[in-house]
Amino acid sequence: MPVLAVEAVFFDIDDTLIDDAAATRAGALGLFDRYRDRLGGCDERLMQRWMTLLDHHFERYLRGETSFIGQRRARIRDLFGLTPDQMPDVEVDAIHAVYREFYDAAWRLFSDAVETLDALDTYRLGVISNGTSAQQRQKLAAVGVLDRFAAVVISEDIGVAKPDPGIFAAACQAVGVPPSAFVHVGDRMVTDAHGARDAGLTGVWLNRRGEDAGTSGVPTIKRLSELPALVLQR
Repeated sequence: MPVLAVEAVFFDIDDTLIDDAAATRAGALGLFDRYRDRLGGCDERLMQRWMTLLDHHFERYLRGETSFIGQRRARIRDLFGLTPDQMPDVEVDAIHAVYREFYDAAWRLFSDAVETLDALDTYRLGVISNGTSAQQRQKLAAVGVLDRFAAVVISEDIGVAKPDPGIFAAACQAVGVPPSAFVHVGDRMVTDAHGARDAGLTGVWLNRRGEDAGTSGVPTIKRLSELPALVLQR
């Protein structure tokens, strides 16, 4: 094992290891098809609406304005244009179950995920993810990588979500590695890379979509397979 400053490398899950965007699209299309008579409109218009609602309500969750289940229910109600009085929780949850049926079936690793994990297997590997503990662990198990990680740190378990420094501190504690020897990579510049950096870790932004990096202030890669070389430089 090489003697390096880095001892641990942790990953975000959604759109870092797992192609969550593709799974989200599959889930939404299944939902639209099932409720076509109530939603109307073309799939692309509905998809734009769905993605806007998902981003809006998930950001509310990250800011602590609602629970994880609350943001999920809010985007379903907003998609249908109904209030809680018009669409009670039991109906919302039944509709969301349809989405989850198609979403779960579409979970896939990115093509460069396994080779990256293999290349870094001499380090302590783990996950830091925002979401519910059961679902995020289920994803990792479904794609066959759960047992690759020394620790799986989920916001629901910790009580705070990225970019709060508390979740990064919990990850360091979980594997007994100081922040200075810790790398975390994720697809969200602020939530993952800046959050990790501000907590004293090395935050790496995985910019798969080729967004304008500007002055990101953190190491940036376009493919996950570029991460091992970056780790070895540190």
